[in-house]
Parts: sequence; structure tokens; C-alpha cells
Amino acid sequence: MKHNNSAGFSRLLVIWGITLVVVAICLGGTLLLIERSKLTAIPVAPPPLPTAANPSDTPPPPQEVNLFLLDATTLTLVPIKIERRLHTNDLTKRLNQVVTALIQETPPNFRNTIPRGTELHEVYIDNQQTAYLDFSSHLTDGHIGGTTAEFLTVTAILKTIFDAFPDHIKQVQILIDGEEIKTIAGHLNLSQPLRLTQ
Repeated sequence: MKHNNSAGFSRLLVIWGITLVVVAICLGGTLLLIERSKLTAIPVAPPPLPTAANPSDTPPPPQEVNLFLLDATTLTLVPIKIERRLHTNDLTKRLNQVVTALIQETPPNFRNTIPRGTELHEVYIDNQQTAYLDFSSHLTDGHIGGTTAEFLTVTAILKTIFDAFPDHIKQVQILIDGEEIKTIAGHLNLSQPLRLTQ
């Protein structure tokens, strides 16, 4: 009876011993994995860089431009100052902006010598510093006519351009729908580029 008890007890000790060894091995393996994970550098995404403003997206500062409009009281062309954010690096775009402003602006007590509804299709500057202005047919079809009115229309365009671009534009050719014209209302010869006579 004592022999059976001691054999069972021995068997129990062996089982417990094996169990302890297995637990110790598992625990050791777990601790080893934990230590290795501490040493492993976990990649961290760098903070996003601040989005720098694109210099080309920054609007240019406003600039003063003189538009020559007809004073309703004195019936003379006078410079009216406006502000526009003109393109800084593109002369053609600046010219387009200035002429478009001349077409569109009619402050109180002033008259625009360019017929209402006129549009500027395109502008071009050649290497001789000649500016070509391509207007819609409203410039001729909607004109009131008469020598004085035609003179004022042409002079307002020329004075506005030469005042804004004294060093870049020497003469101006007026086109209608892409074609050269002889005149706006039958009085002034516009078949050649125009200069502003003093």
C-alpha cells in the first residue's frame, strides 16, 4: 500500500515538474518577445509639412490705373483713377485688363465713349511694340457716329493705353472681329497703327 502511494506521489511530482518547466519556458518566451518588441522601433509617420502658399496663387497688389472717360459737364476726356490687381509678369494680360476696365467703367457724371455692349476679344503686342486690340462689332455697329464722337472714342483708347504702358507700347492697331478696319464711323482712318499726337 505504501509502495503504491509513493509511486503515485512520484508520478505526481514528475507531472508537476514537467508542468512547471513548460510554464517557465512559456513565460520566458513571452518575456523575451516583450523585450524585443520594446527594442523594435515602431515607425512613426512624420508630421505633415505646412502647405506653403504657391507664390503664383498670391494675388498681386492693387495698382492705380487712369481710364480716360468723358466728363459730362465739360465734354472733355479726363483721367479717372481706378484700382486693379494687374498681372505682374504678363504685359499682354495687363493690357487686356486695362482695356477691359475702360470698356466696363462708367462712373456717375461721366460717359464712356465706347458703345455699351462692346467686348474685347483678344490683345496682342508684337516686337515693334504695336498693340493690336480686337474688339467685337459693337464698337462700330453701336457707335453714335459723328467726327467728334469717333475722335473721342479713339482718343480715349489711345490715352488710356499710352498712360498705362508708356515704355512698352508705341502704337495701337484697332481690329473688329479679327479684321483690320478702315474706320469706326466713317471719319478717322484706322487702317494703320495709331500714335497719340501731342
